[in-house]
Amino acid sequence: MKYFTLGKQKLSKYCLGTWSLGGQLKNNLSYGNINEVKSQKLLRYAYSKGINFFDTANVYGSAEKRLGHVFRNIREKVFIANKVGCVSFKKKLNFSKAIIKKQLNQSMKNLNTKYLDLVQLYDPDPNDKNLRECVNYLHKKKKDGIIRFIGISLRQPSDYIELRKLYNFDSVQCNFNVLDQRVLDNKTLKLLKKDKIKIFARTILNFGIFTNEFVNNNITFKKNDHRYKWNIKQVLLWKEHIKKLKQVSSRPIEDTCYRFCNSFNISSLIFGSNSKKQINIAVKNNNKKLNKKELSQIDNIYKVFSKNMMLKPKIPIKQ
Repeated sequence: MKYFTLGKQKLSKYCLGTWSLGGQLKNNLSYGNINEVKSQKLLRYAYSKGINFFDTANVYGSAEKRLGHVFRNIREKVFIANKVGCVSFKKKLNFSKAIIKKQLNQSMKNLNTKYLDLVQLYDPDPNDKNLRECVNYLHKKKKDGIIRFIGISLRQPSDYIELRKLYNFDSVQCNFNVLDQRVLDNKTLKLLKKDKIKIFARTILNFGIFTNEFVNNNITFKKNDHRYKWNIKQVLLWKEHIKKLKQVSSRPIEDTCYRFCNSFNISSLIFGSNSKKQINIAVKNNNKKLNKKELSQIDNIYKVFSKNMMLKPKIPIKQ
């Protein structure tokens, strides 16, 4: 496993996202139910494969509690990134001081810890009037030693252009994959490089759609899976273009997707998993990249795909 440094701590290049491991709670969007025992086994397995970086949120079912239980005796050996500002997927984002204070305390209780490694603002609108108060409060907690680092999970990469004026963030998290290369926009990328900020890429496999299993089979999602709410035309559009990766290489689609992201100056790749097999696929690719010809071919696929308008899911997330 490759590692990078944040502060004085070495973090694994690959970060295990835990939305798929949180299970289903009432009024919660998820990947469906997964029992606690299986989740805990997968967290321990990921750690045994060299992964010490985990991403979570208070709205990811029981993910925080499961992380807190598994790593309670080796807390200092793992790095957990969590988020604030989202009370529920069905409610408007709230970055008021009162909500942030409540969420920090609850996350520390869930994670069974006295400190938080990285607190990220959850998809903030740059025009949200509560952000200044939120960031000031988080900064105070950082000075008090309760929070070690402060970052942003972006709705879209271009939001960073305005949000960077708010605070000197330690990290940004955003979508990045073979069919979503918005973070490579010259203006955004130039500012990210100038600020020397850590970039964490998510949706590497686009919710599990960019995989051989999905492309080669007629998979349908259950109603308790958030992917069920995606517009079927959008899913088929993804499927149509991701199949073209077979023209780039005969290797499995997920291998090409991981290697594509590895080919850029990205600090960490956040991937989801609900099986040991999926963890193994990610780990085996953590140090591999694509060649220039492959990158050029993927760029051509992306240019054609990006001309299509995104058909957003019918998910009741309020902004």
